[in-house]
Amino acid sequence: MATSLDLITSAMRLIGVYAPGEDVPIDEANEALMVFNDMVDGWNADRLAIFTTRIDDFPFTLNKQSYTMGTGGDFNVPRPARIDAMSAILLNNPSNPVEIPMDLYSVDDWQLKIPVKNVSSSFPQICYDDGGFPFRTLNMWPIPTSANAVRIYSWQALAAAAALNTTIAFPPGYPEAFRYNLAVRLGSEFAAPVSDIVQRIAIQSLGRLKTMNAPDLNLQSDLVASPAGYNYKADLFGIGL
Repeated sequence: MATSLDLITSAMRLIGVYAPGEDVPIDEANEALMVFNDMVDGWNADRLAIFTTRIDDFPFTLNKQSYTMGTGGDFNVPRPARIDAMSAILLNNPSNPVEIPMDLYSVDDWQLKIPVKNVSSSFPQICYDDGGFPFRTLNMWPIPTSANAVRIYSWQALAAAAALNTTIAFPPGYPEAFRYNLAVRLGSEFAAPVSDIVQRIAIQSLGRLKTMNAPDLNLQSDLVASPAGYNYKADLFGIGL
């Protein structure tokens, strides 16, 4: 597998900054590493660039409403760019826990729909996430009074490269997308022309990742289906099966 220096060297060759066989000076390689990590950070704010969902379980603290999430916080994991869903995990029977989905409230929901915040129950049904940085603050309602847990489904961040010798290991499609999109960015950084074909492959490779990462969108209906399923053809004739 390639290192970040291999990736940077290849990207610089794509824009003609260095010829095959030439080594990239360490100072320029470190500049390019910063550009690469900025690119990865930008992709971490794009759901379609994220290839998987992170799932974390954390215990509730009895009678505690607000929890910080981020490195060093109450929920001590890297702060996710976004939380997709949350559930209360009921541990009355720890060998067979029950997962109860929670509603994620917006600012308006939290302000208008819950006028009384200091309400307690065995587990929360709602969470308001303030989206703060460096810690997200997750406000639970009702306030948990039993030893249950919360399950958080969040965007799994793409890993940045800590150094030039960091191994770049990602699912299929990412190495090409990294290399060609980094070449486009380095073209601007080093005032080098970027060919049409490099730009085209950069767009196509990133588009391929986004198509692969796109979530399945299932249509839902408020109609109650019969055991055999809903027959739209019957409805056309007023049968209503």
